[in-house]
Amino acid sequence: MPRPFAKTLVLLPLLLTGLAVLGGAPAAAEPPAVVRASIVGADGPRTSGTAFFLPVPGGSGLVAVAAAHSLDPGLLTGAREVEFRLGRSRETVARATRLLAPPGVPLSAPGGTVRGDFLVFALESPPTKVRSLEADPLLPSARRRVQIAGVPSQVPSDEDHLFGTVVSASDEKIEIELDAAADLRGWGGAPVLDHGSKKVIGILQAAWPKDGTFYVAASPIEAVTDALAQPLDGGSGRSFASFAGDSAARSVAAHRTPIGVARSVPDPSPASDSDPRASRETAAGSVAAVGPETSVAAPLRPPGESLVGGGGAADTELKLSVERPTDGEVVGDPNGAFVTGRALATGGDMKHFDVMLVIDTSGSTFEPTGADVNGNGVVGTATFGGIFGIGSTDPGDSILAAEVAAAFKLLEGLDPRSTRVGLVSFAGEPQDGGLFAGQPPPAAITEEPLTTDYDRIRRALGAVLQRGPAGATHMAAGADQATVELKGLRGALSQPDSRSEKIVLFLTDGQPTLPAGPGFDSVNVGAVLKAAERARRMGVRFHAFAIGPEALAGPVAAVELAARTGGYFTPVRRPGDIVQVVEQVRFSNVESVSLRNLSTGETTKHAILNADGSFGALVPLQAGLNRIEVTALADDGSKATQVVQVSYAPGTAAAVIPRELVPLRNRLLERKLVELRRERTEVELRAVDQTRKELAVEMERERAKAQEAADRQRKELELDVERNNDP
Repeated sequence: MPRPFAKTLVLLPLLLTGLAVLGGAPAAAEPPAVVRASIVGADGPRTSGTAFFLPVPGGSGLVAVAAAHSLDPGLLTGAREVEFRLGRSRETVARATRLLAPPGVPLSAPGGTVRGDFLVFALESPPTKVRSLEADPLLPSARRRVQIAGVPSQVPSDEDHLFGTVVSASDEKIEIELDAAADLRGWGGAPVLDHGSKKVIGILQAAWPKDGTFYVAASPIEAVTDALAQPLDGGSGRSFASFAGDSAARSVAAHRTPIGVARSVPDPSPASDSDPRASRETAAGSVAAVGPETSVAAPLRPPGESLVGGGGAADTELKLSVERPTDGEVVGDPNGAFVTGRALATGGDMKHFDVMLVIDTSGSTFEPTGADVNGNGVVGTATFGGIFGIGSTDPGDSILAAEVAAAFKLLEGLDPRSTRVGLVSFAGEPQDGGLFAGQPPPAAITEEPLTTDYDRIRRALGAVLQRGPAGATHMAAGADQATVELKGLRGALSQPDSRSEKIVLFLTDGQPTLPAGPGFDSVNVGAVLKAAERARRMGVRFHAFAIGPEALAGPVAAVELAARTGGYFTPVRRPGDIVQVVEQVRFSNVESVSLRNLSTGETTKHAILNADGSFGALVPLQAGLNRIEVTALADDGSKATQVVQVSYAPGTAAAVIPRELVPLRNRLLERKLVELRRERTEVELRAVDQTRKELAVEMERERAKAQEAADRQRKELELDVERNNDP
């Protein structure tokens, strides 16, 4: 059953960033899919909201669909007709005098819900100069990419697009995080399209700001398709006036309450443990229906869907998306333009990832790595003697500590907007089989299920390190537990996502000694191979890291775990190197991303490509216009290029950076600082060396002069002595 939606009607600021939105028609030459709806009454037309066209089941023409809250019900019931007009020319492309389904209740009215906020118009004749869309009533999964088609309010245009990612979806509403803030005036009723299929999955209804971007709520299109399955009067529809009695109260409640007078309604939607973004904002944030009076502005049009292919393999396409800055943005940061985006060599849409970190916590991971892992200036060494017989002069330099540090390093390079991460640890105790033997503890533990809240993973890693090493090495259990979590099988704590690419980063310092116990190598290795086959059938890919001499003395289990699932095997001879090695991890099939300022000819030195294909860079700018070229190179040699234009105006207020991108920018600034220090040091050393050389030459000159002076003085002194000795 549909549930009420938490709604707080507020007047959103007109200019959140102080700059006007830029729009423009899509590059494709196809006709627009969206129009403005205009109520034509006795006092002339009143344009409000967005509408689009869907086919009637059975092939009997098209209907127009709009949001109920964007058209005043009181005006609608007294209207002669509703005209549907193009955004740029205002040309009328269709008319309606009837509704094909009972009018929905605006979400801002008593009893209103997001799901029920829609109108379906029966058209007088087929529309012209527009294209129809197709509905997909299936709910999208979390992190599904979507685009919203609408008529921009700032620039005359027939159609423009906004892009975002699904946060959560239910029968009541679909919540979406936009890639950037946007001007949503008049976008109420806009179709929300699945980015891959371009089918309509929802209708835009409400928006609220958060952390420099916006979340929007859409009603599932299933409500419209259900209504179309039972049209009024056998498909002929009913006149607007026939609904006058039903609409009066709704009109007063929905349209005569001044915007800015808030009504708070608690949100009954439960928060999602699997994705912390899902519902936490709706309870605390302000929500505004997206209608003609609602103003939600941003400086520029968000980056489009432009993904330039590079001619890779037949089933693979290199895709490149520049997220920021937006084309035409004005930048005032002296550090340069902060450029971010994503590159991915894959088939189909821009994928997202579910990544499970699997860490070996067996007893052997207490051993020192021979490196200063914790950076305290002391390199731990093994000690013997004492109560327990073995130990380390610095436990913070152990193999387990290196595994944890490597996991921390990996998290720095992942984007929570496209990648969920979970954590599994494994060790294990042998089953002694005695009469009074108890059940051994589980060999593998889900320390943290898949989440986009990386702080939860960091806390779990800290707990693993504090707990310390213990037990044998049950690699098969660790592999199976990762598969269970990624696929959401029985016993999993993670919410499954059927559309994600599933990756395991498997770290171990040894060879499997369980389930059969030491000495039964073939059985233990065989268990790992069977786990690998199970993972392969489930579409899970393992990247295995064998850490240290023991693991590399018998690496067959780790090698096959990777090979049989289509992953890669990485030997790490010196355990301390794992922290640096993990920085080279790539599961996006992208080898590199380079950025060049075409206006200055300068290639940036400060660029970071992360494991999931997300990237960031600081690009130096010149005053005025700059054209920044971004080039991605895939593993197969294919390339993709995109160019974005920005203007550099020192002192311009910086755009708000989404919370998820702040760590990336900080890493870039740190690299730039290190580079500047290195350059400064090199310059200083060269200057010191030159000064030293000049000083040496000068000293030689002075030495020669002094020698000459000394010779002269010596002669003079000798003469003086001789004179003094005369009788």
